[in-house]
Amino acid sequence: MKTKIYAMMALTLPLLASCFSDDSNYDYADALDIQVEGIQEQYTVSAGDVVQLHPTVTPANRDYDCFWTITPANAQTAAAVDTVSRQQSWDYTVDRGIGAYKLRFCAKDRQTGIFAYKEYNLNVTTDMATGWWILKGDADGTDIDFFSATKAKHDIVSSVNGKKLQGDPLNLHFTFAYWVFNESTLRDVQTNTVFAASSKDIVALDYFTGKIVANYEDLFVDLPAQRNVQALFSGPSDVHVCVDNTVYTMYNSRYNVYKQFIIKTLGDYRLSPYRHCSHATLPLLFDEKTSSFCSVSRNSPNLDFFADGTPSPKNLDMDMVYMGGKSTTASSQGDVALAVMKKKNANEYQLLTLNGMPSSVSRNPVQQSSALNSSLQMLQASFLALNQNNNIIYFVKDGKLSACNLDNQTESEQDIVIPAGEEVTYMEFLKYSPYGLNDSWFDYLAIATVKGGNYKLYLHPVSAAKVLPAEKTFEGKGRVKRACFMDQSSNGIYTTTLF
Repeated sequence: MKTKIYAMMALTLPLLASCFSDDSNYDYADALDIQVEGIQEQYTVSAGDVVQLHPTVTPANRDYDCFWTITPANAQTAAAVDTVSRQQSWDYTVDRGIGAYKLRFCAKDRQTGIFAYKEYNLNVTTDMATGWWILKGDADGTDIDFFSATKAKHDIVSSVNGKKLQGDPLNLHFTFAYWVFNESTLRDVQTNTVFAASSKDIVALDYFTGKIVANYEDLFVDLPAQRNVQALFSGPSDVHVCVDNTVYTMYNSRYNVYKQFIIKTLGDYRLSPYRHCSHATLPLLFDEKTSSFCSVSRNSPNLDFFADGTPSPKNLDMDMVYMGGKSTTASSQGDVALAVMKKKNANEYQLLTLNGMPSSVSRNPVQQSSALNSSLQMLQASFLALNQNNNIIYFVKDGKLSACNLDNQTESEQDIVIPAGEEVTYMEFLKYSPYGLNDSWFDYLAIATVKGGNYKLYLHPVSAAKVLPAEKTFEGKGRVKRACFMDQSSNGIYTTTLF
């Protein structure tokens, strides 16, 4: 790679040669030729790796001001340049997300102002870029297993950080806009982050390494009096947690540095454990105290209830049995929500169809209400999973998987039997359909079981609403609470952490 040299040249112009005689002697020495050696032209590394960058600059008997910059390989503007060190020799702990970068070293001669720079290709990869995140728990706390196409990493949280999360597992949430302070550059940088929540803990994890970048105590401006975590869910550019029956909100901004839950939602409420969140719009929540649909946002200090209408979203005198999301198109994932409701103190059930992507609480999200036959076996099952492509809810009863067609309220057994002795701990329909990457799309019914302290997570393909035998099975220790597929590739950021 050719070294580029820029110099300021003094030009002697003989404009007055006819008027003055000049007997001086001039030294027309060659311009200073700065050379940089000792660095590879390309590095392929994983996030967290240390790259030793010790260039040699010649001529060696001069004083230089040196600095390093990193730029995304496809960057088109100078604004993308990030100065990461002002040392000549530098041991760089790679802190970038996966992708291609240009690493540039500059050396400027202090006396003359002449400088040279060299560019090197930096390719950041990781064995945790694409795969399944399995949130699980046991008597000792909560941890995460990771499965890629080629390897498994068990107990990521404890193996990397020396501790598990306290309590039972609750949920996972991914964001690419969490700000983490970089000790080497003394700057806050956006970091691909996974929030993990348990009944007694919340941590922010670096996506590519599993390292805790923020503990429970670091995440709150106003630390809750009781460490009783009940929920973790998303909103438009937000992440929310419910601790001790109070919602706290953190704004995940690409442009402003926010690292804590700074907004506290006031009011006397108790949120249902069932909710619907499409990421792009307001979360759809249900307050058990008023039996009403509601939401939260960073723009309001209170729990916001949706406007009344027909059917009414308010004072329903019902309990929520289950709520799941549907995706009518790949570009509008989670645009419909279905809620199974039970009349208080009565054996009566309703199915509500709701707008799954409410942009404002000024409009009623409930679009339709219909009665459900109270004799349906689905209503007595512990685990339900809504097919994201149609009105079918899967459930397990007496060790067998069945499906309830909500359109005609008929139930049918599937050709899937839970192995004897295995207890179901989790079930969810996982749809993955990132735009333009059709070859990677899948529809899975995920079913996790536990036996003797060990889990199995079965991924059953679903075709035309029929559940097929599992094509993948992951195994580990503990009880599974949630499974999410995440892909942070050079093509973009995609996850199944929608609902």
